[in-house]
Amino acid sequence: MPRASNRLLVSALLCVGAFTLTRLAFVSAPSTGTRQHSPVALSARGGGEYDISDADIQNFYNSLLTGAGGDPPKGTVLSELIVKFFHGDFTPQGFKRYSGLWKGPPPGNIGKKDIAVGVAKLKEQMANPMFVTKGGVGYGVDETQKV
Repeated sequence: MPRASNRLLVSALLCVGAFTLTRLAFVSAPSTGTRQHSPVALSARGGGEYDISDADIQNFYNSLLTGAGGDPPKGTVLSELIVKFFHGDFTPQGFKRYSGLWKGPPPGNIGKKDIAVGVAKLKEQMANPMFVTKGGVGYGVDETQKV
Protein backbone atom coordinates (compact mmCIF):
# COMPACT_ATOMS: atom_id res chain seq x y z
CA MET A 1 0.00 0.00 0.00
CA PRO A 2 2.80 2.54 0.71
CA ARG A 3 4.12 2.15 -2.85
CA ALA A 4 0.76 3.12 -4.37
CA SER A 5 0.52 6.23 -2.22
CA ASN A 6 4.12 7.18 -3.12
CA ARG A 7 3.31 6.87 -6.83
CA LEU A 8 0.20 8.96 -6.34
CA LEU A 9 2.15 11.60 -4.41
CA VAL A 10 4.95 11.74 -6.98
CA SER A 11 2.52 12.04 -9.91
CA ALA A 12 0.57 14.78 -8.10
CA LEU A 13 3.80 16.70 -7.43
CA LEU A 14 4.84 16.36 -11.07
CA CYS A 15 1.45 17.67 -12.24
CA VAL A 16 1.61 20.64 -9.85
CA GLY A 17 5.18 21.37 -10.96
CA ALA A 18 4.26 21.26 -14.66
CA PHE A 19 1.24 23.48 -14.05
CA THR A 20 3.36 26.00 -12.12
CA LEU A 21 6.01 26.10 -14.85
CA THR A 22 3.44 26.76 -17.55
CA ARG A 23 1.92 29.58 -15.50
CA LEU A 24 5.32 31.12 -14.80
CA ALA A 25 6.23 30.94 -18.46
CA PHE A 26 2.96 32.66 -19.33
CA VAL A 27 3.51 35.65 -17.02
CA SER A 28 7.28 35.99 -17.39
CA ALA A 29 8.87 38.87 -19.28
CA PRO A 30 9.54 38.27 -22.97
CA SER A 31 13.05 37.38 -23.99
CA THR A 32 15.25 40.24 -25.22
CA GLY A 33 16.74 38.26 -28.08
CA THR A 34 15.89 39.04 -31.66
CA ARG A 35 12.95 37.16 -33.01
CA GLN A 36 10.81 37.42 -36.08
CA HIS A 37 7.18 38.40 -35.70
CA SER A 38 4.63 36.06 -37.17
CA PRO A 39 1.83 37.37 -39.41
CA VAL A 40 -0.64 36.42 -36.68
CA ALA A 41 1.16 38.58 -34.12
CA LEU A 42 1.26 41.51 -36.56
CA SER A 43 -2.45 41.17 -37.27
CA ALA A 44 -3.24 40.98 -33.57
CA ARG A 45 -1.55 44.35 -33.07
CA GLY A 46 -3.52 45.92 -35.90
CA GLY A 47 -0.97 45.51 -38.65
CA GLY A 48 -1.91 44.27 -42.06
CA GLU A 49 -5.44 43.74 -43.26
CA TYR A 50 -7.26 46.40 -41.23
CA ASP A 51 -4.97 49.41 -41.59
CA ILE A 52 -7.12 52.46 -42.36
CA SER A 53 -5.63 55.79 -43.30
CA ASP A 54 -7.19 59.24 -43.51
CA ALA A 55 -7.19 58.86 -47.29
CA ASP A 56 -9.29 55.68 -46.99
CA ILE A 57 -11.82 57.51 -44.83
CA GLN A 58 -11.95 60.41 -47.27
CA ASN A 59 -12.46 58.02 -50.21
CA PHE A 60 -15.33 56.31 -48.34
CA TYR A 61 -16.92 59.70 -47.61
CA ASN A 62 -16.56 60.79 -51.25
CA SER A 63 -18.15 57.55 -52.44
CA LEU A 64 -21.18 58.30 -50.27
CA LEU A 65 -21.61 61.75 -51.82
CA THR A 66 -21.40 60.61 -55.41
CA GLY A 67 -23.38 58.02 -57.31
CA ALA A 68 -26.47 57.51 -59.40
CA GLY A 69 -28.82 57.15 -56.44
CA GLY A 70 -30.91 54.17 -55.50
CA ASP A 71 -30.10 51.40 -53.08
CA PRO A 72 -26.48 50.94 -51.99
CA PRO A 73 -24.61 48.20 -53.84
CA LYS A 74 -24.45 44.69 -52.42
CA GLY A 75 -21.40 43.91 -50.27
CA THR A 76 -20.69 47.44 -49.05
CA VAL A 77 -20.53 48.51 -45.43
CA LEU A 78 -23.46 50.86 -45.90
CA SER A 79 -25.79 48.20 -47.30
CA GLU A 80 -24.83 45.74 -44.54
CA LEU A 81 -25.55 48.32 -41.83
CA ILE A 82 -28.90 49.30 -43.32
CA VAL A 83 -29.99 45.67 -43.52
CA LYS A 84 -28.75 44.93 -40.01
CA PHE A 85 -30.55 47.82 -38.32
CA PHE A 86 -33.68 48.24 -40.45
CA HIS A 87 -34.63 44.84 -41.96
CA GLY A 88 -37.12 43.61 -39.38
CA ASP A 89 -40.16 44.75 -37.47
CA PHE A 90 -40.48 47.84 -35.33
CA THR A 91 -42.83 46.94 -32.47
CA PRO A 92 -43.75 48.83 -29.30
CA GLN A 93 -41.46 46.41 -27.41
CA GLY A 94 -38.53 47.32 -29.65
CA PHE A 95 -36.92 46.33 -32.92
CA LYS A 96 -37.17 42.65 -33.87
CA ARG A 97 -34.43 41.83 -36.36
CA TYR A 98 -35.28 39.62 -39.35
CA SER A 99 -34.26 36.06 -38.52
CA GLY A 100 -35.18 34.26 -41.74
CA LEU A 101 -33.02 33.19 -44.62
CA TRP A 102 -31.55 36.08 -46.63
CA LYS A 103 -32.63 36.11 -50.26
CA GLY A 104 -29.13 36.17 -51.75
CA PRO A 105 -27.74 35.25 -54.26
CA PRO A 106 -26.48 32.85 -53.03
CA PRO A 107 -29.37 32.06 -50.66
CA GLY A 108 -28.37 32.82 -47.10
CA ASN A 109 -26.35 35.92 -47.97
CA ILE A 110 -27.65 39.47 -48.04
CA GLY A 111 -28.81 40.33 -51.55
CA LYS A 112 -30.48 43.15 -53.48
CA LYS A 113 -33.98 42.16 -52.29
CA ASP A 114 -32.88 42.32 -48.65
CA ILE A 115 -31.23 45.69 -49.21
CA ALA A 116 -34.42 47.01 -50.84
CA VAL A 117 -36.47 45.93 -47.80
CA GLY A 118 -33.94 47.54 -45.44
CA VAL A 119 -33.90 50.82 -47.38
CA ALA A 120 -37.71 50.92 -47.46
CA LYS A 121 -37.85 50.45 -43.67
CA LEU A 122 -35.15 53.11 -43.25
CA LYS A 123 -37.22 55.58 -45.28
CA GLU A 124 -40.32 54.67 -43.26
CA GLN A 125 -38.51 55.29 -39.97
CA MET A 126 -37.07 58.58 -41.18
CA ALA A 127 -40.55 59.78 -42.19
CA ASN A 128 -42.36 58.51 -39.09
CA PRO A 129 -39.99 57.25 -36.38
CA MET A 130 -41.34 54.75 -33.86
CA PHE A 131 -38.83 55.54 -31.13
CA VAL A 132 -38.19 59.27 -30.78
CA THR A 133 -35.80 60.53 -28.16
CA LYS A 134 -35.41 64.25 -27.91
CA GLY A 135 -32.34 65.88 -26.45
CA GLY A 136 -32.42 69.17 -24.69
CA VAL A 137 -32.14 71.17 -21.51
CA GLY A 138 -33.02 68.52 -18.94
CA TYR A 139 -35.70 66.45 -17.24
CA GLY A 140 -39.13 68.00 -16.80
CA VAL A 141 -38.66 70.68 -19.46
CA ASP A 142 -41.41 71.43 -21.98
CA GLU A 143 -41.07 69.33 -25.16
CA THR A 144 -41.09 72.46 -27.32
CA GLN A 145 -37.84 73.54 -25.65
CA LYS A 146 -36.02 70.36 -26.70
CA VAL A 147 -34.28 69.65 -29.97
